[in-house]
Amino acid sequence: MRGLTLFALLALAGAAHADGWHAGLNLRVDQGSHPIRAGGGVELGRHDFTLVLDPMAWTDGQHDLDALGYYKLSTAGWSLLYGWRTTAIALADGHQFQEKFLLGFGAPLPFFGTLPLRAWWSFELASLVVKHGAGLPREWISFDSGRDFIDLLNFGMFVTFEYEKY
Repeated sequence: MRGLTLFALLALAGAAHADGWHAGLNLRVDQGSHPIRAGGGVELGRHDFTLVLDPMAWTDGQHDLDALGYYKLSTAGWSLLYGWRTTAIALADGHQFQEKFLLGFGAPLPFFGTLPLRAWWSFELASLVVKHGAGLPREWISFDSGRDFIDLLNFGMFVTFEYEKY
């Protein structure tokens, strides 16, 4: 209940507004994707759109591509995170693609100084929606039993350090 109250208060605090672009590093602590990724995007009013690429694909044949959106709920920067992740995994008969829906929240981290840099913290829930490719049967998320879908949900946390231009 406290979480819902806090979320409602943040949503009512007012909208943040800025337009510009940003690019930098996405550093992750979860095991669901590579720990270092590169991203960039644009901020348009209350919306921030980011594309995150995986430069570490050469290490194990797995590549993640994230299309993220943030919707700012307050002037402090608290945001709703939403997006889509496509993971390509190299297998013997080609690549298997795993499509995941992302939902979470994020907030700016304090940054000291006048440099055009920003730090951002985010928490996400990634839900596998479908697996396909590599000659394997298409597999959709199933709710037949808890075991069917609980393994397809992953929590992740990451920070981004980016150059920003407004």
